[in-house]
Parts: sequence; structure tokens; C-alpha cells
Amino acid sequence: MQRPVHPVLLGCLTVLCFTAGSDMAQAATSTNPILAANNEIGLAATGTLMNYQEHFSPAQTHGKSDTESGWMPGFAVNYSLMGDYFRSLPNLYFDVHYDYASGGLHYQGFLQKPGLPNIQSTENATTQRVLARLGMGFPVGQRMLLTPYVAGGYQRWSRNLSATQEEVYHAELVGAGLRYQFAPMSRLVLSANLEGLAVIGGGMTPSGNLIADHLGNASFGTSGEEKLAVDVDYRLSGPWHSS
Repeated sequence: MQRPVHPVLLGCLTVLCFTAGSDMAQAATSTNPILAANNEIGLAATGTLMNYQEHFSPAQTHGKSDTESGWMPGFAVNYSLMGDYFRSLPNLYFDVHYDYASGGLHYQGFLQKPGLPNIQSTENATTQRVLARLGMGFPVGQRMLLTPYVAGGYQRWSRNLSATQEEVYHAELVGAGLRYQFAPMSRLVLSANLEGLAVIGGGMTPSGNLIADHLGNASFGTSGEEKLAVDVDYRLSGPWHSS
């Protein structure tokens, strides 16, 4: 039976993030704070609010849906480079970002036959996501930089329904974006990032019981993700930054 599925809604809060600049960034800090901010290794403690919903036909379930929600602590690791590595490609930009989150989610499920009670449980879930970006920066005056880029990555959501039963959702990511950076002072860089990604090759792999093992993988159609993010990078001392 066909079921419209609303995509996973994730809210991510960076609790603490410190970054260490590379040798190139330290050399450029006094003259180009944006270049320094774009040459970093970063580590952050994060929290993710999961709100997943599956909306069924109102004629069958009176508009109710399956939901999974909860708070998942985690961490993020980031590595970025920007510099004149090739003469024909000044301000070449590369960035790779990894996110990990894990925690207990509250599940509430509605059966498709009216009148039957709903199902409630708690499950352990883990999400992982890696995204790489490659682009080139274009200076706009002395204190601004525009960086268009292409992006690609992978995401995975593991649902541990019981000690032996698991469902793994996975998909590839491909898209592009535009990053705007402004340095109002030598220690401070403000950024805005507009990004659009296509979620392709998605599927779900169940395991842990005879029915799941017999059914095998399920494939999903292509969907999209759009994101507008803002960031503040402040140089504390030497190579150490906070963002």
C-alpha cells in the first residue's frame, strides 16, 4: 500500500566547537582572516532533535501518522583547506564534514485499520553523515569572499528496534551551494551558506527476523534537501578559533 513519507526533520545545535588553524592559516591571519578561518581542523559537541513523520491517507487512519522523535547527543569533525594550490585555480576550497549522533527515540505507530490501538515504544537510533565540498573563492573587496562549490556525500540512519532487529536507511547526496563570508575585524569572520542537495540511491535494509531477511532491501525515490546556515568564527589566540 502506498504511503506518503515526510522526510526526516533534523535540528542540530552545536554546543561547543574549537578549531585549530593550519600553518598557512597562521601565516595569513594578519592579512586575511577569511583565509585563516577556511584552513582549519574542527571538533564540536552537538545535539540533534529528530522529528521523523510518515503521513498516511486520512481515509484509512483519520490523518494520524507514524512518528519518531527525541534528542540525540553527538559530535562533529570538520577539515577545511583554502589556498592557491594551482596557478589556474586561485583560492581553491575543500571541506569535509562528518556528523555522528546517537540516542533513544520515542516511537508512536498507527495501524492502518481504524479502531486498533496505536503502538508506542523506545528505540536506540544512530545517524551518521559525511559531506565533502569542492569550490573556488572569489574576493569581493578586501573583507568579503564568495565561494560557489559542488558537494557530495552519504548519510545513514540505523534503527535498533530490539536486541536482534534492525533497520538501516541510507542514501547518497549530491548538489551545490554558495558561501558568503565577511570579516568585520581581524579576529571575526561571519558566514552564510546556501546549499541544495539531491538525496539519491536511497534504500532501507531490514534484518533480525525471517520476514525482514526474506523481503530484503527497499528502494526510495529521489528527494531534496535545502539548507541556509549562518556561522561565526572568532580567533581566540594563535591557531585557536571558536565557532
